[in-house]
Amino acid sequence: MRREDGTERHRFSDGTLQLRTLLLPATLLLGCARATPPAPPAPVLQLAAGPARLTLFVTADVRGQLVPCGCSAAMRGGLGRAAAQIAAARASGVPTLFLDAGDALFERTGLAEDEAVGEERKARAVASAFKAMGLAVRAPGPLDNARGEPFRLALELPELLSGAATVLSARPGAAGTGYAAAPVQVGVAAGKTAAELEQAAAALRAGARPGGAARFVVGLLAGAPSAAADARAVDLVIAAQAPEVVGAEWDDGRLFPGTPPVAQLQTRGRSLLRVDVALAPDGGRPVLARGQGDIERELKAQGQRLELLKTELGQPRLSPERRALLEARVKELVASREQLAASAQSTALAPGTFTVRFIPLEAALPSDPAVDAIVADYDREVAQLNLAWAREHGQSCPPAAKGEAAYVGNEACRACHARAFTVYGQSGHSHAYATLEKVSKQYRLDCIACHVTGFQQPGGVCRVDQVEGRAQVGCENCHGPGSLHVVRPTRTNIPRPAPGQNVCLGCHTPENSLHFDFARYLPRILGPGHAARGK
Repeated sequence: MRREDGTERHRFSDGTLQLRTLLLPATLLLGCARATPPAPPAPVLQLAAGPARLTLFVTADVRGQLVPCGCSAAMRGGLGRAAAQIAAARASGVPTLFLDAGDALFERTGLAEDEAVGEERKARAVASAFKAMGLAVRAPGPLDNARGEPFRLALELPELLSGAATVLSARPGAAGTGYAAAPVQVGVAAGKTAAELEQAAAALRAGARPGGAARFVVGLLAGAPSAAADARAVDLVIAAQAPEVVGAEWDDGRLFPGTPPVAQLQTRGRSLLRVDVALAPDGGRPVLARGQGDIERELKAQGQRLELLKTELGQPRLSPERRALLEARVKELVASREQLAASAQSTALAPGTFTVRFIPLEAALPSDPAVDAIVADYDREVAQLNLAWAREHGQSCPPAAKGEAAYVGNEACRACHARAFTVYGQSGHSHAYATLEKVSKQYRLDCIACHVTGFQQPGGVCRVDQVEGRAQVGCENCHGPGSLHVVRPTRTNIPRPAPGQNVCLGCHTPENSLHFDFARYLPRILGPGHAARGK
């Protein structure tokens, strides 16, 4: 795919809050944006949980990932799973807010026009999912402007600009619930520096914003966790648009228990942050509950065990019996981990404290039907949009330059390498395109690149409607374009006689092939007649 990573520069408002699409219960996005029309009053949420209790859910750096994308087993993520967690909390009676900390709509900037067709439709699906999940306010990040500010504003999502702040009022529910009658005021501030957060949060605590003084203040920081130092008027900072958390898949996020404590989530919607707050009866500021580090350590230990099971589950040519056993064990461990987390969080929570929990959105968790329907509509429509665009505007791949090799497809190789094709036919590469067809994703530009031969290369595939002879992952994906070798077969004009690990990592990335291990997987595609000795 053509990519052009980069950031954009933006102007900011004077600290005012823009709220659009009221009557939606809560989401926050960090980021950069220019001033927009004046804001209506803050949304009102019905309080339905215990004395001065509140639950916040936060996503960050979702980057357009509606569902997990890739070929690993039991992949994490999905807005449907996040929505189910939020819905369950609301159903329990606890007043629940959903906040998003930025860069939710697109994965990157610099989209080519053929890519933009599908990516814009995906951004609309993300926006629809957020609304269904109860989005209340967002602070757009630079990736959210990948198709320009007018496109972003047309989505009509509520937005909180950098340097701005607001108070969300959580009001009591029906009489007889046994909960506190007074509304709970929750403050939200957005900024790129600790100074911006400090100034905005101080105003919230002083009651300088509509809605009164905030009892609990969340800061949405557009930067690395270290940039939050000295934002002492904030109770909890969510760091977004920061360098990604580097670690294993089980590393759900990072909690830095300083003053203020800072949380950074795993990117691409693979985990969800839950914050439970029990306000102090005397009106004092809540503090991070003691023992939170112990909770996170135990959860990460269980996460490592879960990841070992998933790694084995992702091994090629696993027997059906072993696969069924591993899937059952994964499901059991996910349920056990959820019970441990909920119990530990409930035990740690006392009046005047709050707890922070990263929820890994495992495949074994339930998914919200309303959001699943939004994703299904997107899957169906984006395929037709991309196909129509290709037929109307698509161009075939250009010819190779003089003296350069072009892709010719598998059939040109078969006559001389029949024994290799016996091995190839038993590999996942031989039906890579068919796996997309089974789920109606063969016209998706964000999928097809790694499921055809020679994507956007001379002699390869440059249109989703023209893959004849280039479907599947073929010989040339590993060995390079073969036109020169077909004309004059020699050992010296094969671009990559023995492709190394880096060739595989072009598609088997950490994001979509989590358990790929070159040393373990390589023997699965070798055999007699294909780089392995034997009869």
